[in-house]
Formats: sequence, C-alpha cells, structure tokens
Amino acid sequence: MSSFLIKLQRRIYRNRSITFTPAGTRFVLLTLAVGVAAVNTGNNLLYLILGMMLSLIIVSGILSEQSLRKISVEWRFPTRIFAQQPVPVEIRITNGKRFLPSFSFRVDAGTDAAQAVYTFKLSAHQTTAFPQTTRFEKRGFQTLPTLRFHTTFPFGFFHKSLIRPHLRTVLVYPRVLPVPPSIEWMSSRPGQDHEYRQRGSGATLHNLRDYTPLDDARGIHWKASARESKLLLKEYEREEDDNIHLFFSNHLPEVSRNRSEASEEALQNFERAVELTASLAYAFNRRGYAVALQTLSQSEAGPEASLDLDAILKRLALIQPVNDSTDPADKDRVNQRIAAVSRAVTLEGRRILILPSPDPIWDRQRGRYSEVLVASEPRFKVWSRTGGQRR
Repeated sequence: MSSFLIKLQRRIYRNRSITFTPAGTRFVLLTLAVGVAAVNTGNNLLYLILGMMLSLIIVSGILSEQSLRKISVEWRFPTRIFAQQPVPVEIRITNGKRFLPSFSFRVDAGTDAAQAVYTFKLSAHQTTAFPQTTRFEKRGFQTLPTLRFHTTFPFGFFHKSLIRPHLRTVLVYPRVLPVPPSIEWMSSRPGQDHEYRQRGSGATLHNLRDYTPLDDARGIHWKASARESKLLLKEYEREEDDNIHLFFSNHLPEVSRNRSEASEEALQNFERAVELTASLAYAFNRRGYAVALQTLSQSEAGPEASLDLDAILKRLALIQPVNDSTDPADKDRVNQRIAAVSRAVTLEGRRILILPSPDPIWDRQRGRYSEVLVASEPRFKVWSRTGGQRR
C-alpha cells in the first residue's frame, strides 16, 4: 500500500519543485520556534498561534497548486521561420479551469529571463496573448523549448515551479541573407540599369509594394514613397524567359555513410551552400523570376523541380548530404543521379550550380550550367560570416 501511495505521489507531483523564499524560510523558522515554545510552556495562546501559522503554510500550498492547474500555452508563429534570425511569436496563455481564476504566475519559455511572461490574474476560460521574439540557430524541425511555470502566490513563502516538456516541433528554413554583391549582377539584365524587379524583370512597371530590409534600395519609387510617407518598391512585369534553375549538389566527397565522420569544415561548407541556395531562391523569387530547384536527393528516373518558394525552402531545410562510399556501385549511382539532374530541365533560362566545395564528380557536367558557385570560396565565407552585409 505504501509503495502504491509513493508511486501515486510521484505521478501527481512529477516535474514539480518547491523552494523556500527568504520570507518563507523566516516564517518556517518562526513557526518551529512557536511550536517549541508551545510544547514547553503549554500556553493555549501559543498553540492557537502555531495552528494559525501551520494553516497558512497549508493554504499557501493549496492555493499555489490551484493557480498552476490547467494552464495551457499556445505558440503562434509566422508562416516562414528562418534560422539565426529573430522570429516574432505570439504566446497565448489559457486558463482551462471551469470556475476558478489563476493568480500571479510566470511562464518561462527558455533560459532567457527577459522572455518570461507574467500574468497577474487569468479568469476561468480566459486567454491572454503576449508578443515575444525567439530565435532558432539550426534549420530543420526544431522542438519548442520546455515551458516552466513559476508562482509565489499567495503569501510569497514558497517558490513553486511546474515543468511541462513541449513536444511540438516547427520547421525552420535555412538562413536567408542578401545576395552576395559579387553575384548581384545575375539578377539583372544588360540595358536595364540593374533595376529591381518583383513581378518580373521586364521594363514595364507593374505595381508598387512595401519595401522590406531584404530588398534592393535601388528599386524604391521615391516620388510615391514621399506621397505615401513610407518606402515603396517598384515591381515590373514578367518576361517569358524570366526563369532561374538552381541545381544544389548535396554530395560531399568528404562525407561517408556516417555523417558524424565528416569533417567540421565539410559540414560548414555544406550549410553555407544551403544558405546560399536559399538566399538565391528567395531573392530571385522576390524579383519576379520563376525559380526551380533540383537536388541529388530526388528521384533518379526523372527528378522534378520545385517551383514554389515554400517548397524550395522546405526541401533545403530538411536536406542532408548524399552518402559517399568507396563502393564502385555507389559511385555509379551518384554519377547517374548527377547526369539525370543535369538533363532534367523544365524551364528555359539561367542555370546555376551550387557546390559546397570543389567536387570532381561534377567536372563532366559543369559545361551544362551558366554559373557554378562554390560555397567554400573565400567570398562566400566572408558573406556568411558577416551576415550578408557589405564591408
């Protein structure tokens, strides 16, 4: 029976902790002193005071537990989340109790105390929302941080904490940076004075839209911006050959079947190539080009290109290096995939090959591409290290 009660207690109070506050420590010591004095003197008044003080401790535990019960937290993220960039998020806190309110508790969603959300009172079935900013360092599916609920309600004697692991994951896209200055010319056409394009790269003005920090300031329509008291960007109509076909090689000659055996430099080059591909896809899409992406992870028989920007970013968020091996059969399969990718062109236009590092396996196919970008080059290392800012 005792073992059952112990298991039940551990189940009910799992992920909970309670510590004394300075005021609580003094109160408990004073209670013990009153108890000792009551036993030694037999004074009824001291027994009455002792009972009142013990009652306050019990009431404090009950009310603090009640305050943290059935409190749920929901995260609301924007449609696109990029790695290593601030992400605005709305935290919605709901009191799921039928009748009783919750008082004076704090929700901490990480190690940064500045991001903690404090609520003085939350009535039954009430929901309150707080804007916050978070950040994810890596691409791919990321688990949300563990939620910690804290309260010293009602008397401040004890600090009670409740930890709730968060099982939800969010998809984080690769970091997107401004296009490196050394290849900005690829987004313009001769004779158009490097005009910035959104709906297309033609010479006919199509529309005006709000300017964003990732846009080129050369495309701002200054007269319209002055009239509207905000920055507006010019959009041009699309021409028929506004097509960009990106080929990302996720083959690393340094990577064996076990990714952990790859050198740190090789993995850094790979991540830099992912960021470069994502940045190009984002920039060309914003400038009105039809962008397609192919990788070696797709079907050998006929790899299909991703045309939607979110589909491209999702593929890059989850992409991993293709296994390499000394087995000739494996090398033949990689060569076949490379040849199939190089032949599978669904769009006419500029074809750009992005390599993490120089790779001899692509030497025979380099002539099929108008541009070959190698992420291990010094210019891209500086571009990645400085966050795409010009120096």
